[in-house]
Amino acid sequence: MVKNIFKTLLLTLKRSNNGVFEILYQSCSFNSWKKKDDDKLNIDEINALFPTLQNSLFDLIFESLEKNKTLEIPLIVDSQSFLFLKFEGCILAHEDNSHLINTMISQDMTGSCPSWIINFKDQSILTAVSKTEDYFPSNLNDFRGYLKIRFPFLTEGTLDNLLNQETDNAEFSFINLRFKSKNISADYRSLQLEEYQDNRVPQSKRQNSVAINGNENHEIIYFKYLKKSREILWSGPLCNLLGYEDGNLRSFILWDWLKIIHPEDRKLVEDFVSREHYEKDNYSFTYRVRNKKDTFQYLTNNIRVFKSAITQEEGLTGTLINALQHKKKIKTLEDKKDVLQNLTEKNFIQNMMTEVSAISTLFKGQNLFEEINHLIYKKLGIRFCIIGNLESGTNKMEILSICESGKNINDSDKWWENLLNEELLPIDPANNFLMISSEKDHVLSHISFFIEHKITSLLRLSLFDTEMNKIGTLCLLHDQPFNNKAYYGELFSILRDWISKELNRCRFENVLQETNFMHDAILNGTAYAIFAVNHQFELILINNKTLPVFNLNNKDELMKTKLLKNDTNTTLLEVISDFLKSSLKTDYFHLPIGEDDYKELKISFTKIQYGNENKESYVIFVDDITDRTLSEKKLIASEQLFRSIAENFPRGSVDVLDKSFNYLFTDGEEYQLSGTDPKSLIGTNLLKQFSGDNLKITKSSLNKVLRGQRVSYETEARHMKFLQSGVPLMNNAKEVDRILLVTQNITEAKRLESDKEKLIKDLKSHNEELLRFAYIVSHNLRAPIVNISLLLDLYNDENPADPGNREIWENLKISTNLLDTTLQDLIEVVSIKKQKIPKVEQIDFKLLLNNIEKSLFNQLKESGIKIEKDFSGLNDINYVYAHLENFFMNFMTNSVKYKHPERSPIVKISTYKENEYCVIRFEDNGIGLDLTRYGDRIFGLYQRFHNHVEGKGLGLYLIREQIRAHDGKIEIESEVGKGTVFKVYLRNLIMNHSW
Repeated sequence: MVKNIFKTLLLTLKRSNNGVFEILYQSCSFNSWKKKDDDKLNIDEINALFPTLQNSLFDLIFESLEKNKTLEIPLIVDSQSFLFLKFEGCILAHEDNSHLINTMISQDMTGSCPSWIINFKDQSILTAVSKTEDYFPSNLNDFRGYLKIRFPFLTEGTLDNLLNQETDNAEFSFINLRFKSKNISADYRSLQLEEYQDNRVPQSKRQNSVAINGNENHEIIYFKYLKKSREILWSGPLCNLLGYEDGNLRSFILWDWLKIIHPEDRKLVEDFVSREHYEKDNYSFTYRVRNKKDTFQYLTNNIRVFKSAITQEEGLTGTLINALQHKKKIKTLEDKKDVLQNLTEKNFIQNMMTEVSAISTLFKGQNLFEEINHLIYKKLGIRFCIIGNLESGTNKMEILSICESGKNINDSDKWWENLLNEELLPIDPANNFLMISSEKDHVLSHISFFIEHKITSLLRLSLFDTEMNKIGTLCLLHDQPFNNKAYYGELFSILRDWISKELNRCRFENVLQETNFMHDAILNGTAYAIFAVNHQFELILINNKTLPVFNLNNKDELMKTKLLKNDTNTTLLEVISDFLKSSLKTDYFHLPIGEDDYKELKISFTKIQYGNENKESYVIFVDDITDRTLSEKKLIASEQLFRSIAENFPRGSVDVLDKSFNYLFTDGEEYQLSGTDPKSLIGTNLLKQFSGDNLKITKSSLNKVLRGQRVSYETEARHMKFLQSGVPLMNNAKEVDRILLVTQNITEAKRLESDKEKLIKDLKSHNEELLRFAYIVSHNLRAPIVNISLLLDLYNDENPADPGNREIWENLKISTNLLDTTLQDLIEVVSIKKQKIPKVEQIDFKLLLNNIEKSLFNQLKESGIKIEKDFSGLNDINYVYAHLENFFMNFMTNSVKYKHPERSPIVKISTYKENEYCVIRFEDNGIGLDLTRYGDRIFGLYQRFHNHVEGKGLGLYLIREQIRAHDGKIEIESEVGKGTVFKVYLRNLIMNHSW
């Protein structure tokens, strides 16, 4: 193969209606083989790389792609060599007669015939980059000498004829070699050497002739027939088959083809192509066609029915071959099977690549990949052929084409896609190639589908774009072993390049198409009229709102549209010209639409520069504000009334809305307090100020007003609360056409109401606490005081030495200690309730827990407790350290005290944010509590529910009081035998820096 030194280039051009080209996108540089910085070139720099062209490169690209042809031209690599580039792509036409051109430029890797270009300006020679040429002559004299030595049959006269600038075209043939030379521009001449088959040359001479590339003449013609346009597209050597020049029959109407079919066979072909539907997928028949010599020869037409992936339109595709030659070849092959074994694999590969190249000129997108799969089956007989495309941003392949024994398969249930992505063996990333083939190989036996269809061979390889990024896969499944793995490996490695190139082009065109769809959706989805003109004021862009806004049917009349400004007539063209001369970018005009009637238009103007030459275009936005202006006029009629109401309405506003909830009028004291200009709201929509629940209740309430109801509802905005009252306003027909909305700021009233409710709640809570505290005090102090009183009565003060007095003193100590303990507990409870300012500091949960573990080290170690902690949701909190330490200490010691006797204790501690709270979640797997029985007493004073360990029943009560002291709360979840979960909800307190 020719060495690939050119980096495939994707180029997007715009051709204006006056023939000027502009580069919109360039994936890499034409100079990429020089290994310099990948700077993009402009139009002049690119044209300079093609000095052999008589016309501009971009004109040639446009003319070729417009005729659905592939363009091949030489690119000068350096002072001694050149290479052939292939230009393929498509053209999208716009309404303004401009065109969008997408082309893929790649090195022509198929050509290996020696080629040279003579530069008559300096007598230098350029040699085509190929695998066969390693000699690069420096000038015309060296080149002439080289040709004489290599091809001694060339005479001086023949060389003069071939190399003379004065000769337009020259050709010389010798046995199976043909020299062609022609002037390609004023200063350049090309010379090409090719091999051909001359039936007049004896077989003995052919075997001894000079070989160039070993290619045979392929007399297979590929065609595609489009039923809708009745056009036939051809690819292949028509000249070899019928004698006609390829250019004359590359594309023509069906009736032209029928004219050269034998009259007796013509009806057969005409009836076939005129069918509405075809029952079978494949057909084959033979008929006679008139060749260039005006004689008839038999052609065999193999036809396959296909459907366009986009339009679902039926068409025909297939091949034409010389029927008699084909039969002779088959007979020869049958008689000489041993010769078949000696056919070179290289010729087969070249033959197949020629057919792939022919197919790629006729088909695009999914149809092309289906044709490639059919060709693989036809040539190799492989049972299942799959081509997949890698979905963008994923590692998932989507099916582009599946073929079983030459017939397409529909993967509507995604079964094949799952097989390709989930079940098939992965490709070796080192060479992106996988081949398994053996009747005894059990590697594939894990897939039931393979067993069912007796699949013994798998070939899978990756497809790549120009940057060697993976973009797809080719997968082949067969029920026979691949006997020559090296041959298959070489064949499909070459085929991979072709399929990769076509897949890359298909992906590029799909992205471009999506971009165009998005462009149209944005342009035509707006409520404005939008159009653009170039610097010559020619229309280059227009959306679907423009003509209706100006009441036009023909866009050619747009610039002549008459407008009024201050009773002065002008045209739209003059308006744009005036914008260019002034700094004004927006203005208002009247568009006459009848006697004493007009539209009011707001016209905005902006200038843009684009391209390498900073060309200017002008974009105009037009807004029909007629309805809005009428609404404003209605508003003015009643504005004084509403303004007088609004100005005398304290801490509120008065609004008048239309049926779409747009402001017609709004004013009030609330705007003065908030610093808002009420005039800026006119014409805007009230609902845009709200979201969430506020939007929902506002929209629902205003819809009730439109139905004739009066409503009152509350909303919240900017941390303030508002009471809004809506009243329907009727027109003369007693229909609701406007809404009167009165809004009052009730933030202060709500705050006072909230403070009042909180005060009542706090008083009630304090009264309940006082009653409980009084009860506890009377109950807990009464017992030790009664005991002390009784003991004092028993004391023998007449005889202090009485032995009974000693026992009384011991009991007195116990009672006083109990009284002291109770008093200390009550003092601690009272201290929590004192309203003093605590010290707030930033507390790291991880450090706090480490301190707790150190304090309880021995107790935790003896219990064997396991502590799992997760502070990822919340690392720290601003709080009172002593309180937070008390929470953790109590929960931890309780987990040890009330652990389950049959399992090791486990504690899970986590922190996170929930709304305005910082939450501490403490979970253990201890013995748990019966909340149904004790739930209302859990956080009570001196409440205990287990007697097997010591305790006062004071810890949870103190925790709750400390939490409530700072507006927090605590929740418990517990189940007997399973464990307990405490959730502590704390406020993130404000730091007190005075400490």
